[in-house]
Amino acid sequence: MQSHTPTTSHRPQWLGKLLVAAAYGIGFALLWSTAHALTDLHAQRLPLYVQWETTVPFVAAMLPLYFSLDLFVALAPWAFGTWRQAAPVMGTLLVQLAIAVPFFVLVPIEPGFQNDMATGVWGAYLFEPLGLDNMSQWNHTPSLHVTYACTLALTVTCVPCWLRWTWAICICASTMLVHEHHLICIAGGLVLFLATAWTVLPWLTRRFTLAAT
Repeated sequence: MQSHTPTTSHRPQWLGKLLVAAAYGIGFALLWSTAHALTDLHAQRLPLYVQWETTVPFVAAMLPLYFSLDLFVALAPWAFGTWRQAAPVMGTLLVQLAIAVPFFVLVPIEPGFQNDMATGVWGAYLFEPLGLDNMSQWNHTPSLHVTYACTLALTVTCVPCWLRWTWAICICASTMLVHEHHLICIAGGLVLFLATAWTVLPWLTRRFTLAAT
């Protein structure tokens, strides 16, 4: 009679991924809300954009794509085989936010787009219709949409490479087309991605891999 080595059941993996998602969500909420509250205290903001950027048209068709990032971040832990594979990626996203927080606070951007959305798309299309305070009016540079999209494109290998990088590039473009970010924000997001994807991510991956042995 053959004996079978017990394998990890689906329930512990499901629970582990849920805990990873919850830890990320709590960490994100605390860091993001704190940064936004501090940034909201600025009486003056910096117009760090060039004049032609103010003429970029608002493209409403890009809104679903722009908002899709938040959905994919929430679902990201389930794109990996085990919670130990998901944890380094979600941990990297959290570290990226922690690095971005001082820049949010110390470099308060004043958006220069010409539109009638005083609080941006998050206020106009999410928070205000629900009667909630907009917690995404500020925190512009570096753009976490850019950083997160590129990080997920690099790590979520269950999706074809061409598809995930096409999505990430479109996310980067959408940040300007929905009047949320300027070029300096996009550039900052790319720098943050490059600075962490080959430092923080491999380090966390090794840590979780060694912990499993």
